[in-house]
Amino acid sequence: MTDVLFFHVPKFRNYYKPLNRFSFVHLPPMGLLGLADYLRLNHCSTRVIHLGVEYYKYGGIDLRSILAEHQPAIVGLDLHWHFQSYDVIETARKIKEVCPGVAIVLGGFTASFFAEEILRTFDCVDFVVRGDAEEPLLELVKQHRSGGAFRQVPNLAFRQDSEICLNPLRYVAGPSVLDSISFTDFTLMKDYPSFVDSFSRYMYLDGLSAASQRALFRWKKMYPVYLGRGCVYNCSYCGGSAGSQRIINNRTGACLRSVESVLSSLQDLERFGFEVTCLTLDPLPAPKAEEYFLAIFEGIRRLHISLGIEVERFCLPTREFIHSFRDLPRKDSFITLSPNSHSEEIRRKNGVYRYSNEELERCLNVMEEEGVNCALFFACGLPFESAEDLEAMARYQKQLRRKFKRVQCKTSIIEIEPGSPMSRDPQAYGVRLHRSSFADYYRYHSLPSQNHFLEMGYDRIGCPGPDETANSLCRHFCSHFRTGRVPPFLTRTLCSMASAMWRVGAFQLFDKIVGSRLEEPRGPHGGNPG
Repeated sequence: MTDVLFFHVPKFRNYYKPLNRFSFVHLPPMGLLGLADYLRLNHCSTRVIHLGVEYYKYGGIDLRSILAEHQPAIVGLDLHWHFQSYDVIETARKIKEVCPGVAIVLGGFTASFFAEEILRTFDCVDFVVRGDAEEPLLELVKQHRSGGAFRQVPNLAFRQDSEICLNPLRYVAGPSVLDSISFTDFTLMKDYPSFVDSFSRYMYLDGLSAASQRALFRWKKMYPVYLGRGCVYNCSYCGGSAGSQRIINNRTGACLRSVESVLSSLQDLERFGFEVTCLTLDPLPAPKAEEYFLAIFEGIRRLHISLGIEVERFCLPTREFIHSFRDLPRKDSFITLSPNSHSEEIRRKNGVYRYSNEELERCLNVMEEEGVNCALFFACGLPFESAEDLEAMARYQKQLRRKFKRVQCKTSIIEIEPGSPMSRDPQAYGVRLHRSSFADYYRYHSLPSQNHFLEMGYDRIGCPGPDETANSLCRHFCSHFRTGRVPPFLTRTLCSMASAMWRVGAFQLFDKIVGSRLEEPRGPHGGNPG
């Protein structure tokens, strides 16, 4: 019998013209393996099953057999990203049909933010752990075994006599907890070699083997390193911003793992066969952040860790940082910066102003001198953005690509996130929300045609509408065809050609040739998972 059986549920049904049908959110939340390890350290039996791996490796998801094999007392489903909303709830519903006596608990940012509504609406969910979950989940296991004094469990939301009970958010994980557990022990995950080889990225294209997908898109085996929790910034669009963290997790400020713990995770990733990793948290004041990252870089060199490294910086790195980064083993490593918009005024209004364009370009000059690669992330759909701003941003990116040979510009559309400042106070940002309740997200993600590439989930008063913004993204910023070398008028033609190639089977023919030669396992062609 298993105390807690974790399922990671991707968003299975998506469609995007040049990519055809795909599944999304294959990377589980970084804290999931840490939760499993915490339970194991406290003498609870546990296992993590990735339902994307189940579906594509075995041609379907046999929940009855999985539940019969593991006989879980509790099933945990991560509902961190809103994209998972429909699939997670439907998975919970099917689990209850197969095994009515099992207790189902949800966790993650989206589940935490909408805990009361989820419990009120979906009787297939028994519990929601809000915020940090290590101690609450362990205490839930103990109370479930003994008959249930659930009011003693911190952070827990549950039903009692038709009443929804929200226990206080008393537990917030500190550095000692984060340093005591492993976030990178993949032996806790069933079929982890298949996850490493085929699913260590955000999406999986239906009908193509993992080998063909890597060949077509140059995808590498990637997993991010868990640096810590929390944030000190309030970006308008982010559900993990400082204000959101206070509401969802009762967390103020940021809590980082030790350098030694991070280096141990990097060694784990290399040992399990990953090729690249991301260091995706930079919440500290710049001097402390520099000190922290420089210590990590020194450790990477000392331990001869050969992973490719992506480092996300919220503030601009110093020359010392760039110089140290340059000396990492892999020369395909890169630094990411997120100016979000060419307009400093738009950045200020959205809480994302960290530096001026002049300061940014001085920093890019240093990277050019030091031979360091940089990815710049921009966004379409920010509040207060005009049609002229979108055109100006396209011109600014073109100027940057001409001036800096080591710079890539990547642009995505902003989509509303539960708990973000914009979702909590839409009037302050001049937006009208299409989705505000959990029911809205559940319904939206039940439709196969919906995906995050072109959807915003809100209207901006006096600004370009969703369709105009999406057209601008395709015309100027398409990540698949708009690389700085393809003229804008060709992007739609190329997109239509890619769609036609899917319809006539050209990519499938490519898969038969390339995929079979590389001997990768193939996934099913279409169908409804589960």
